Amino acid sequence: MSTLTGIGQKTLTFELAEAISKFNIIDIGNLLKENGEFMTLDEKDERVVSSKDDFIKWISNCFDEFKAANEDRNKLDYTIDQCLHCRIGNPVIIFENGRFPVFTRETYEREKCGMMLEFGDDLISDISFCYFFLITDNPYNFERECARRYGVNK
Repeated sequence: MSTLTGIGQKTLTFELAEAISKFNIIDIGNLLKENGEFMTLDEKDERVVSSKDDFIKWISNCFDEFKAANEDRNKLDYTIDQCLHCRIGNPVIIFENGRFPVFTRETYEREKCGMMLEFGDDLISDISFCYFFLITDNPYNFERECARRYGVNK
């Protein structure tokens, strides 16, 4: 798995961003590697590594939940950034300013989440959640670090 984005990887990143933003399950499935590992959330909102089929079911449910709360929307907003922590330089797609597909349940949960991609065999082989971006601010990470360092509870 590469940490550098090549020409084909940039295209795959954009195609996945467009497919997810338009709620296009078929195109999403065509971009994912069969035996890849894709992060989802379980019933307790805990992160789990899932198969391609389970990821597609999960993201479809996320679409349904988003559409139920946003009936007038037919496309998600997104930006493409890069990971600044675990896989430095890998592309990260940030939907709805980091609020999709990991929904903010409580007002104190202000953390932005993106989907970090890895590639293999000209497909997307892995998707994991990313919280540290090169360009996009995620002030919650700073607040959390200050709270940890100085004993401030939020």
